[in-house]
Amino acid sequence: MNPPIATPLLLEGATLLTLDPGARILRQDLLIRDGRIAAFDPPEPPAGTRRLDVDGCLVLPGLIQGHVHLGQTLFRGLAEERRLLRWLTERIWPLEAAHDDESAYWSGLLGAAECLLAGTTTIQEIGLGPGAAGLLRAIETAGLRGFAGPCLMDEGQGLPAALAAGTEQALLEAEELGLAVQRNGGRLRPALNPRFLLSCSRELWLGVVELAAGHGWPVHTHALEQLDESALVRERFGCDEIGVFERLGLLDLDLRIAHGVHLDATQRESVRGRRFSVCHCPGSNLKLGSGIADVVGLRAAGIPVSVGADGPPCNNDLDAFEEIRLAALLQKLVHGPAAFSGLDALRLATSGGAEALGLAAEVGSIEVGRRADLLVLGTDRPELFLLSEDAAEGAAGPRAGLHDLVAFGASRASVRHVLIDGEPVVEDGRLCRLDLDEIRREARRSLAGVLGRARL
Repeated sequence: MNPPIATPLLLEGATLLTLDPGARILRQDLLIRDGRIAAFDPPEPPAGTRRLDVDGCLVLPGLIQGHVHLGQTLFRGLAEERRLLRWLTERIWPLEAAHDDESAYWSGLLGAAECLLAGTTTIQEIGLGPGAAGLLRAIETAGLRGFAGPCLMDEGQGLPAALAAGTEQALLEAEELGLAVQRNGGRLRPALNPRFLLSCSRELWLGVVELAAGHGWPVHTHALEQLDESALVRERFGCDEIGVFERLGLLDLDLRIAHGVHLDATQRESVRGRRFSVCHCPGSNLKLGSGIADVVGLRAAGIPVSVGADGPPCNNDLDAFEEIRLAALLQKLVHGPAAFSGLDALRLATSGGAEALGLAAEVGSIEVGRRADLLVLGTDRPELFLLSEDAAEGAAGPRAGLHDLVAFGASRASVRHVLIDGEPVVEDGRLCRLDLDEIRREARRSLAGVLGRARL
């Protein structure tokens, strides 16, 4: 359980990048009460209000990552120089098969710590097979908001026996863990995570559809990541991924795909108006040689798009600011420098990301009534240098836009404070509820055990 903290909090002297529909930039104090944004410039804060001086800082909505693998955090640097299918069969699947609840817990906490320190407050986690329960416990311990569940697989070339769960058993575990998460009533919500079309039987997919329809849970999977993957899908099913999803009934659900690199214009038209979203993972797509997703085209088709770092073995970090910057630069490369602004890029990890995850009424913008998931950036950092309002008076020449300044210049090093439900989870660049030294120590011990069991 993660109830909102009771003590009201006033952010004083803030410059607010609201990322609301009008993308307003406000110079106002911000009152947080009962875990939500209560007022701008309140005339009289409630008695006992804690005051946090953020004068000269930039305050944004907490960042949202629509696709991560925190269970792979221990495997950073262990699967280099491989394309997707070899990357999976030669390294990632054997390593995931060697997880247990304890190693997955520490892997999840290490990844969660990295996310929080870089300003990510909401994630959509694709999960694990062995160790899934430990991973979910880690996300809840860290206090992140998001969606998660076990990663479902029951067949596939090169799939280790430990990952190829029986179909009925995989579905039963997914439902039990999802219901347990739901009963906890915290920031974490259930999701059904069939890995991708090449590792799941038709029976498993149909079971996922039944569970999703019955419980109202979203389905989160990988699709259209690399051309050789898509070729195998066509060989096996006789049509492309979107055609298979249509046959199975997935397009009648809340379907969220990671990557969508090769989602073409015809396929985009097929999903227009559906509850369908794409998580763009530019760092991972570049590192695995997958290609460049057409985010401009996706947005033009009305498809909600989020951004995500994917996993440490294919990125190799979880810094959402890096993904924001890469996303914008790649669209400029493909479509021209005016095609994708800094504001466009920031929306992928804020208001647009919230829409893609079905959370637009709760997070992703700074508006009264929204949950107080916030990020404070220090402009004393050289990469965020800007002309102060006093110095700017009477000065000639152009002004730097704050959305561009953040999208193209900010990084994890710029993060000063992070709040979730108004609760400080990072203050002055330090974790509040997690012990990073302990996490690093236990993660090292856990990785040694995983490597011993994997016998690579």
